[in-house]
Amino acid sequence: MTRRLTLLAATAILAPVPARAQVPDTFKNLEVLPDTISRDHLVGVMRGFADGLGVRCDYCHVHEEGQPFSQWPFDKDDKATKRKARFMLRMVEYLNGERLPGLPKAADAEREDPPVRVTCRTCHHGVPVPRSLEEILVLTAGRAGIDSAVAEHGHLRERYYGRGAYDFGEGTLIDAGRTLAARGDPAGARRLLELNLDRFPKSIPTWLAIAGVEETRGDTARALDALRRAAGLNPGEREARQIRREIERLGGEPR
Repeated sequence: MTRRLTLLAATAILAPVPARAQVPDTFKNLEVLPDTISRDHLVGVMRGFADGLGVRCDYCHVHEEGQPFSQWPFDKDDKATKRKARFMLRMVEYLNGERLPGLPKAADAEREDPPVRVTCRTCHHGVPVPRSLEEILVLTAGRAGIDSAVAEHGHLRERYYGRGAYDFGEGTLIDAGRTLAARGDPAGARRLLELNLDRFPKSIPTWLAIAGVEETRGDTARALDALRRAAGLNPGEREARQIRREIERLGGEPR
């Protein structure tokens, strides 16, 4: 246990947690961390949590507004997030201590040297709930409508772009659009795909996805228009053949 905590503390960066001087000298109600843990080790573990999830201390710990940090009742388990953190810590210890060391025998493959270790950031990438951007957009569209999904994409992009939390690449909105189309929301799918064209105006895969959505809606003319727009973006030989086949399949004439 101590060695694992030392490694976690060593890899934790300076996340937004209170100064060491404000951390209590003694700790109560430790269920996963050892009773003998030092204050430095505990601060390192907490920094690892904060960095991995992009949160602050009040995400898990109970406190009253304006209450000095030194007087927070850290031993309370009122918040579900704290109880989840204990479960996740046990899971990480199990993976690093038991499951991953057995990988060579189980998978007939050698582990990396030094071995890859699971941490909070492995899954969370700096966000509290480790959902992909595609999943968030599809869920938001289903719960609150496509306008909310588009707004959520803009909010997340403004906050997280360049930080590795979400994939803002060309394929994410394409996949989300196709998922919405498959779930019976072609209009919402078209909105996400058009948003993708704002970011990637020369995206041939986006126009091909739009063509598929329009065909699903029964609008052959708009599907053909999308295919011809894709053809006008100088596709490679393989893509060009695919586009020509699709145009011919829909009864159009390649230009």
